[in-house]
Amino acid sequence: DLKLVLAGRREACHDDLLTYARRRGIADIRFPGFVREGQLRWLYENAAVYVFPSFSEGFGLPGLEAMQHGAPVLASNATCLPEVYGDGALYFDPDRPEQLAALLHRLLCDERFRQDLVARGRARAGHFSWLQMARQTLSIYRQAAGD
Repeated sequence: DLKLVLAGRREACHDDLLTYARRRGIADIRFPGFVREGQLRWLYENAAVYVFPSFSEGFGLPGLEAMQHGAPVLASNATCLPEVYGDGALYFDPDRPEQLAALLHRLLCDERFRQDLVARGRARAGHFSWLQMARQTLSIYRQAAGD
């Protein structure tokens, strides 16, 4: 009963993925394109799992948002994500899909394990705030300006 939802601005890779899925008769993938904040919140809150298979990442805000809204997070270990997400997520090598499959299976079949990850994710997301980020950024600017 699960669907794969690939939300976000449509890029060339979306068309390639859609063509790939159609040619192979894969019907359970959704490409809603850009979603508004309320829609994104709904997706996070109703996700069985949020998967972030990034090969290159600057910080990883989407995973923190997913944690904040109660989605268990599976993330790439090939980026900064382990440093940002800490014990609030599970990690896999993005070059090894069998690792992702095993973690997905465990999360989908073990509700206690899933709920523990959700709790750890919410706790981890609580370590970050826009206000704290703004204060730290201002402090760095002041130091750079010599104030």
